[in-house]
Amino acid sequence: MITSDPIVRYMESLVAPRNQLLTRMEREAEAEHIPIIQLPSIQLLHVLLKMHKPKRILEVGMAIGYSTIWLAQAAPDAHITSIEISEEMVGRARRNFTEAGLDDRITVLHQDAREGLSGEHAFDCIFLDAAKGQYQVFFDKFAPYLVEGGLLICDNVFFRGMVAEEEVPKNKRGMIKKLRAFNQFLAEHPAFETSFISIGDGLALCIKRREIM
Repeated sequence: MITSDPIVRYMESLVAPRNQLLTRMEREAEAEHIPIIQLPSIQLLHVLLKMHKPKRILEVGMAIGYSTIWLAQAAPDAHITSIEISEEMVGRARRNFTEAGLDDRITVLHQDAREGLSGEHAFDCIFLDAAKGQYQVFFDKFAPYLVEGGLLICDNVFFRGMVAEEEVPKNKRGMIKKLRAFNQFLAEHPAFETSFISIGDGLALCIKRREIM
């Protein structure tokens, strides 16, 4: 955890009660150890999207579709394209989208996100929440599709606080090294204004700068 358990519990208590579907998905994720975005983080994204009002959202990594439904509720005029590699997760997410009445607003792509997208695309918001060691690859594939003034959001950029620790478990060292490099890349990128938020598992919030003529 990157914040103390009492603070996390307190922040979660301040989030308004969710509907029956989201509450059930939270229970399923906890019982089955399915990684979903933490509640304080998705609540922040919910507010950001209400302010940003995107019409075209790309989500990279959706699992059972928990964050996807939150994004759809926050941006009721948006169409969401969501990429997920797991066939099981795709099936479960689609059933959840049907239950939520969102089938017509969500396009699910069952594929490896490292393959990128074919054709021309333009997105107002991109949300990265797939394999953390591949964030640089995802950025290179998808950031060109983000419009000027668009919002790029990356979850888990502090990864349990390990990015700031000297000693990292051996099986996590490669991924943490890549994540540190990616965070530094975002911080120094001339086309993006980035803020790192110590909430949930760490969020990077980036705005694509508008070109000055």
